[in-house]
Amino acid sequence: MTGVQTCALPICIDKTTFELYSLAVSAINGCGSCMAAHDRVVRTAGVSVEGVQSTIRIAAVIHGTAVALEAGATVAAQRAA
Repeated sequence: MTGVQTCALPICIDKTTFELYSLAVSAINGCGSCMAAHDRVVRTAGVSVEGVQSTIRIAAVIHGTAVALEAGATVAAQRAA
């Protein structure tokens, strides 16, 4: 991917990758209007429908894993108390 880059030390990523990350975060947060905006940008940049779906699917798996781990830690803390 080429073009404009977004930099936050120590790394730089291209705009399309940044928009895919933003799409994933918007999906986790459940913001439909944000998802639509980021989807429009990445689709215009040439990302396929499957690429968008994969981004959202990966975000959902990561979020689900985080929720499960947090729930497990809460249960373990309650049992220890």
